[in-house]
Amino acid sequence: MLCAGLITGVGGLAIASFLRSIVAHTPLRVTSHALFWSTVVLAGFGAVAGMAVEAVRQLQESNPEPDYHRRHGRRGGSGPRS
Repeated sequence: MLCAGLITGVGGLAIASFLRSIVAHTPLRVTSHALFWSTVVLAGFGAVAGMAVEAVRQLQESNPEPDYHRRHGRRGGSGPRS
């Protein structure tokens, strides 16, 4: 789960650096303090999202009910209990 958090945290940092470069090339003036905290927030949101997705995946794998382990096709059907 930590690995997923680190990977998506790096993704959040990449998005933050992309947004930082956009702000640097606009006439808008943003303080370095605000840029720092936006970077921290985006990286944190990325890490939390990755860990949440991984936690749900692990919970689904450990669930004893067979409905969670059965693969459903995307075509037709009246739902998961068809």
